Amino acid sequence: MTFKEFLTQASKLNKAIDSAILQIAEWREFSVKSRSYLSAGKNPSRGRSSSIEQIVTKIMLAEEQLNKDIDRYVDVKNEIRSFIALLSDPEERAVLERHYLLGQTWDVVATESFVCLRTIHSLHSRALKKLEPIYYRRVNEKTAV
Repeated sequence: MTFKEFLTQASKLNKAIDSAILQIAEWREFSVKSRSYLSAGKNPSRGRSSSIEQIVTKIMLAEEQLNKDIDRYVDVKNEIRSFIALLSDPEERAVLERHYLLGQTWDVVATESFVCLRTIHSLHSRALKKLEPIYYRRVNEKTAV
């Protein structure tokens, strides 16, 4: 994994979690509709109740996976946060935290930092140059063990 991939993994996990939440909500809505349909007696078929059970089982499995993904997301964010904390320059730290931990676009980071976009990119670049060697040193230490 490259250093930038390491920094962006929280954002990717967050998007996957958002998608899973939407899917689970859709399945729940569908199961409620199915139950209402069956309780109204409009579908005398016996096999339908087992399909509702299957939907409920799938929802439960998806929720279990969602909880695991959320745990992983929190761990990844903490790992990234502790890595960013190695920077001594508070402006560089703030730029990385806003972009990689809060998910802000570069324009928003610049606006909220009251500096131009060019300065944000410069701070970002300087911060990466400082942290990248530390990251690869740690990765190499982990693989050597």
